[in-house]
Amino acid sequence: MRYPVVVHNIEYAGFGAIAPDLPHCHCQADTLDATLQKMAETIVERIEELLADGYPLPAPGDLELLRKNPAFDGGIWAIIDVAPPLDSSDKQS
Repeated sequence: MRYPVVVHNIEYAGFGAIAPDLPHCHCQADTLDATLQKMAETIVERIEELLADGYPLPAPGDLELLRKNPAFDGGIWAIIDVAPPLDSSDKQS
């Protein structure tokens, strides 16, 4: 799944990232590369949490629509590609 992520440069604090389509999915790191890596890990963790709690997996949003949201003005957009979670019937024992 390919989730859009917006990254903002936070003065004196590195970079912060948000995955708008996943509730409570955000992170912060010192460099842009570290932030994107941490965001990929955070997305996987958040997906696992949502599924474990019985929530459906949110579909990735349309990047062009997300870009129009004024809350994300000035951000750098990236796409984080994560493997879809395995169905419980697909897991190897």
